[in-house]
Amino acid sequence: CGNRDHQHEPQSPLLVSPICLDPSDPLKNLDIAVSQRHGPSGSITLAERDFGKDEVVLQERARLLVYPSRDPPWRAALRSELKKVSSDCAWQYCMAVHLLRPHELPLLLPEDFEPLPDADWRLISQLCCDSPADDQQPSELAEITARHLAKLGGPTYEPPSGSLEALARRIDTEASRCARNAFELPDMSARPPTSCDALFYRISFLNHCCGGGNTASWTWSGGKDNILTVRTTTPVAASEELTISYIGKPWSEMGHLARRKYIKQNYGFDCLCKVCAQGCKSEKDGPSTPVKSEGQSRLAQLLSRWIKDDPGPSGSSPDSPEAPTIGAPSASTSTTAEEPEAAAPRMKPLVEPATTAKKAPLTEEGRLERVQARLSSDGLSKVPSEEILAVLREEGGHVGKTVIRLGRKYRQLFQ
Repeated sequence: CGNRDHQHEPQSPLLVSPICLDPSDPLKNLDIAVSQRHGPSGSITLAERDFGKDEVVLQERARLLVYPSRDPPWRAALRSELKKVSSDCAWQYCMAVHLLRPHELPLLLPEDFEPLPDADWRLISQLCCDSPADDQQPSELAEITARHLAKLGGPTYEPPSGSLEALARRIDTEASRCARNAFELPDMSARPPTSCDALFYRISFLNHCCGGGNTASWTWSGGKDNILTVRTTTPVAASEELTISYIGKPWSEMGHLARRKYIKQNYGFDCLCKVCAQGCKSEKDGPSTPVKSEGQSRLAQLLSRWIKDDPGPSGSSPDSPEAPTIGAPSASTSTTAEEPEAAAPRMKPLVEPATTAKKAPLTEEGRLERVQARLSSDGLSKVPSEEILAVLREEGGHVGKTVIRLGRKYRQLFQ
């Protein structure tokens, strides 16, 4: 999304401050404009002419593709370590390292490490993200990723601002950018078929609309051609907003209470699209279509219990009951009725973003344990605890500075 966390407030479709698209992109399409709003509504995409149904609105390539099944050794090791902490969020940090700029990365990198080109970065950097405050403790996943990069760079690597903690905060920022904008795509053209995580630019400025109210859908050609195509699903008039659906069946067919709660828990915003804002009387709790089978009846019962436990999206929290897991719902209406549902690409759900929660203040004992764990991971497990505590106090309790200082000293002693 251009600004997904607060974009869903009803607004009149006025065209303001166009964002510059990449003029070198051969897939540019001048029939649409991505427009930046000033205020809480974020960014929207408007049609600049009338479109008929099933017309191509835009095409673009992925700016970043990460295939977990094709991880090089350095990223496979990182992903494995991250999954020990969070199997749901590890992918965000494996993408985030590619969004760091060259001056933030070690000079000595594996040959298969590819930072995002500057032209693509200028576009991706316009997408929404959450930036942690300077005094906010980085997430554990970001700290793991920063240490992994430092290990790749060797003893001569100097992180930005001289601090692994500052680098970890940067990684948290880029991970949140991935979490809010990435798509999980099945690559059926690959042999064997696989999936990948992808970042696009233009489609990230298309807002969500529920219940078949979206005016467009999208398909992806696969990694070989790497072309994403957005088509209208209904006639669209000039100056009308183009929207897609972030969710697929069964959630797209549920009543507005179930849909809004699912979106809040998985994508991090309260949906106020035109369908949800209408609050139609026909959209009661549970499926919006008649129950026809025992399985569907069971689903309706689960949904009813789930909604009664927490009746509104604004009350959702990480502690509230999770959505019933029935199959693997797609998060995009990107396929036609003839295509198999299992092959539908989807927007990645936003699962417990690591940058939003602040950790409790660390005790001196907790800081000592963190320093020991980091030094041990670097092969420096025999540094005396008394010396670690002395350096920690000299550095004002700063774990990252303590690790760097002791690491330099003991690497020189061991060389």
